[in-house]
Formats: sequence, structure tokens, C-alpha cells
Amino acid sequence: MVMHNDDDINNAYEKIDKLNSLALEIRVNDSSRAMTISREAVELATEIHYEKGLARGLATLGFSYIRISQHEEALNYLDKSYELFTSLNDKRGQCDILQYYSIIQRSLGNLEASLDYSLKALSLAEETNYKESESQCHYHIGVSYRFLGKYEQALNFFLKGLDKARLINYSMVEGYCLNNIGLIYLETSDYTNALEYYNQSLAIRRKLGDKWGESGNLDNIGFIYYKIGNYTEGIKYCTQSLTITEEIDDQKGQGNTLLHLGNIYEKLNDYGQAMDCYNRSLQIRRKIGDKKGEAEILLSLAELSIVDNFKMISNSNVFELLHNALELGEQTKALDILAKIKYVLYEAYKKSGNYNEALCNLESSLSIEKEIHNASIKEKVLNLEISNRVEQSKKEAEIYRLRNIDLVVLNKEITKQKEEIFEQRKKTEEAFVELKSTQKQLIQSEKMASLGELTAGIAHEIQNPLNFVNNFSEVSTELVDEMNIEMDKGNIEDAKEIANDLRQNLEKINHHGKRAGDIIKGMLQHSRSGGSVKEPANLNALADEYLRLAYLGIRAKDKSFNATMKTDFDESIGNINIISQDIGRVILNLINNAFYAITEKKNELGDGYEPIVSVSTKKIGDKVLVSVKDNGNGIPQKVLDKIFQPFFTTKPTGQGTGLGLSLAYDIIKAHGGEIKANTLEGEFTEFVVHLPASV
Repeated sequence: MVMHNDDDINNAYEKIDKLNSLALEIRVNDSSRAMTISREAVELATEIHYEKGLARGLATLGFSYIRISQHEEALNYLDKSYELFTSLNDKRGQCDILQYYSIIQRSLGNLEASLDYSLKALSLAEETNYKESESQCHYHIGVSYRFLGKYEQALNFFLKGLDKARLINYSMVEGYCLNNIGLIYLETSDYTNALEYYNQSLAIRRKLGDKWGESGNLDNIGFIYYKIGNYTEGIKYCTQSLTITEEIDDQKGQGNTLLHLGNIYEKLNDYGQAMDCYNRSLQIRRKIGDKKGEAEILLSLAELSIVDNFKMISNSNVFELLHNALELGEQTKALDILAKIKYVLYEAYKKSGNYNEALCNLESSLSIEKEIHNASIKEKVLNLEISNRVEQSKKEAEIYRLRNIDLVVLNKEITKQKEEIFEQRKKTEEAFVELKSTQKQLIQSEKMASLGELTAGIAHEIQNPLNFVNNFSEVSTELVDEMNIEMDKGNIEDAKEIANDLRQNLEKINHHGKRAGDIIKGMLQHSRSGGSVKEPANLNALADEYLRLAYLGIRAKDKSFNATMKTDFDESIGNINIISQDIGRVILNLINNAFYAITEKKNELGDGYEPIVSVSTKKIGDKVLVSVKDNGNGIPQKVLDKIFQPFFTTKPTGQGTGLGLSLAYDIIKAHGGEIKANTLEGEFTEFVVHLPASV
């Protein structure tokens, strides 16, 4: 192209800018046309050396190649674009490219690299006040966290992205965030909320004409119907999704939908159809370099082969599939898929008779699941403890300062103290709300069973010191008003007396604040695992506290629950050398088992039966005995020898993991003691823990 004058050059610039704007606008809904338009812009910008237009055209061209999963070609254009944006000091342009890098790395299964690119992009977006990109970055960060199995962080970023998108009326990102919030609910088996968010997202995407997003939502809705057992609806929605993905050449979407169709056909025992869908999906995912997706397909093929009447895959190939899936899962560091692979390995080894490997893989699966679902809850409780300590230190420092100030500045300082008291009360109430929220999460998570049993009791216990803090804060406020009145009258002595009363109130607030802190500290100690050392502890106090908290915990869940609790503690025991939180776990497990036993018998016999749980301690020679006894139905003699074996439980499916007594056995053994069970079927069960009496 030959430029004759400045007008020709300006017209060429304007044309390139218009082409780039149009390509950017339609890149999501019609990426094929966007590719053609941006390629034209790139050619024109190259001819006239228009770097800004060239950088923008290359960026959209790179994105268009991402949509058809040609990642190497996409990176070729994006690298050139990023170099130009950097030389132009165009930070918004750099921000866009970093987001595209994030998408590519996520598609390839490099989740940590994807997260790193998104976080860098967010930093640039905030620096340049790039609102659209801010909402997109929050969405992409959320997706990476979701793929990593960190659902708490993912949900936080999706909600932030949703708020920012709605604030600037950015419907595209709003639809993306709604869809992924639905995915979070799906991961936590809340299918009602998941379906609600999917449908909200689907409506937005259809309104925008976003076929890529529409097909993704249809696939997700189909998967929900698969999860709830409505296979007809599941096939209908997934088939609609597959039709759209084939029309727009969305290979990644095709791979996802074929996986879900395979899942549905497997449930319908149509193994041929299932196998065909899985293999088609596997070919696509290998073609586009989707490592996490490939691991999912290999896992599905392995699960299919474990079905008793499915013989298309040999046993040796089952383990090959699973170990290949495991290698890919470890490369991508996707905790959710790793947990599933470990569980299927457990099933495969158990079926082959290799029980040692089966147990190792089951324990690994449970450990990963615990990391996924409980890390964020522990973090919240820890933050609550730290916040409480900081506020307590601030208050103690303020009390000390008040003791040494002159009466002349008393009014000013007391007014300040009044404000801090109100602030402390507010923060304490917020802390309590946070603790209540944490309690609900703990109870719902069977992976923290013992801590969940304690939480309701702890919430009841912590309410008392919090009530004292609130009450004394209110009284202190009234005292400040009275003191101000006396000082206005010139009654300095009366003001001093009121100030003394105020000081006593503050000391009481301090005392009860520490009590709340001690309760939280105890809960944290109970939740920690491993690495502790033995210290002298009062076994009687420990047993009494866990009995009380366990009872309060059951009462919080079932108001109709009543039982007679008997205690007989040998005061001569004194302190013994133990790891308090570990022995506490043992005692709590035994007490909870006792409560379960008497509840079952109460349901059978009705009002004619008086449920009783007895807890006692006794020192005999160089041993200390802890006994937990109930008058429930007892343990059948035929299973008595198995009760300390891992994963053995007498409870119905879903009500027990079978790990409680096994872990208790290991803890007591590590303390140099032993645990024994005495029982009479239909009459009672008594567990006796023997511990060394040495301090």
C-alpha cells in the first residue's frame, strides 16, 4: 500500500482501528470471523508500520487461535503482540495478553503458571483502572483455583468478578462467573443452586449470542441431570451442547461434552456407547494438549473397566490407565482429579486382592479430600484466633495506659476508650458470627468428623464470655456518660469513683475475652494433627470437658436428645505426660460412640429405657485407666475382634468411616498404652484406656 499524504495515513490508521475494534467485539461470539478481520488489520498495520494497530490485531488473532485450541500458533502471535505492547508501554495491552497466556496454560494443564499470569494481569488492570479486565482477571483466577481444587478461593474470586461485571454492566463476564459459581456448587453436591446459576448464565449467553458459552452451559446442565439420575434430560442437554460445539469447532467443548455423554451411557449400562464417547474425547484432548482433561478420560476408562460385566479392557491395562492418569494429575497439580484417581486405584487394588496398596491409596485419597475441603476452614479459625489476640493486646495496653494518666486528660482518654469498647464489641460479635459460620461448615464436612462433633458445644461455651463482654461494654458506656456529667459539675472525686468502676468493668471484659480466646485455642489444638509433644496434663479435666462439649454438641443438633451422664474421677491421678489434643480425640470418639449407641437403643425401646453414659478415671499402680461405658445394645461378639481394624464400622453406610477406633488404637499405642473393649450384647459396652501414670 502506497501512502501519498498524511490524510492517506490517517485514513489507514482509522481503518485498522475500526477493524481491530470489530474483531475484539466479536471475538467471543464469532471467533472465526474475528480471525479473518484481525488478520486483515495485521497485514495493513505491517505495511504502514502502525505498531499500536499491529499489536492489537496480533492479540485478537492469537485469541482466535486459542478458541480452536491451536495453542502454538496462538503463542506465536501473542508473543509478538506482548513485545509490541511492552515497547509502547501499553499496560492495558500487556494485561490482555497475560490473560490469554493464562487461558493457554490452563488448557494445557499448567495450573500454577495459569494462576501466575492471571495475578500479574490483575495487578496491571488495577494499576491502569482497567475495569473490564479487572472483572475478567477475577474470573480467570477463580477458574484456576477451581481446577486446583481450592473451592473457597475460587468462589471468592468468582463473586468479586461477578460484582465488578455487574457494576460496569459487563454481561459477558457476568455470564462466565455465574456459570463457574454453578460449578462450585456442583463440586459441593448442591445441585439445586448449581442448576439455578447455570440457567442464569445460559439466559445471558443466549441474549449475547455467545454460542461457546451457551454450549458450555447446556453441557453443565446435562451433567447436573446426570448427577441426579435423570439420564434422559442429561442426554438431551449434552447432545444439544455437542451439536453447537461441532458447528463452531470448539474442540475443548466437544471433549467435555463427550466425557459427560460417556458418563451417562455408562450409567445406562450402554458400555459400547460409553467407550466410544470416552475414546473420542481422549483423542480430542490429546490433540489440543489438555493434560487435566486427558487424565479425566483415562480415569473414566479405568472406572468403566472395573465394572464386573465389562471385559473390553484387561486388568493390566486398568492399572496402566490409572498410573498414566496419576502422572498427568501430578503434573497439573489438580487436587480434585488426584483425589478421584487415588480412590479408583484403591478400588482396583482391592478388587485384585492387593489390600496394602488399596489401603495406601484410600488414605491418600482421603488426605487430598481433606486438604480440598478443610484447609480454608482451618485458615478461617486461625485468622479468628490471631484477630482475637491482637485486639486483646490492644485493650490490655490501653488499660495500662489509663492507670497512669492524669485526671486532667481523663475525659479525653475515657472517650477514646468508649469508642474502642464499641469497636471491640462489634469485632467480637463479628468474630462470633464468623465462628458460627465456620461451625456449620465443620459439621457438614465429614472429613473433620471429630472437630465437627465439638463445634456446637464450643459455640455454646463461647457464647457465655461473649455475653459478658457485651453486657460490661454496655454498662461501661453508661458509666462514661455519668462520669462526664459529674466532671461537668466539678465533682472530681465522684468522677474518680466512676472511673474506678469503669476500670473494674474493663478488667472483667479482659478476663472474659481471654476465656473466649482459650476456648478457640482449645479448638485449634484439637484440629491440629501430628508434630505435637507430650506435656503434663490434667486427665480428669480433659475427660470432663470433652464429655460436656460432646453432650452440648449433640443437643445442638437434636434438642430431643437426653441422657444421664455419670462421672467418677480419681483425684489422686494428678497430671500425666500426654499429647492433650490426641488423647482428647480418643476420649471424644469413645464418648460419641457411646451417645450413638444409647440413641439407637432409645429409638428401639422408647420411653421405658433410660440412656446412661458413664466416664471414670482410676489410678492402679503405674497405670491410669479411663473408662467410657454406655448401656446401649453392645457389640456383637462375632465382630468384636474387628472393631480396631481400619475402615471397619458397625454403623450404617454413610454414617461412619470406620477410622475412629483405629486411630484411637494408634494414638494410645504411641503413648505406650492400650485400649480394650468389654461388652455384653444387648446390655452395655465399655472401652477402657490404659495409660502410663508417669509425669
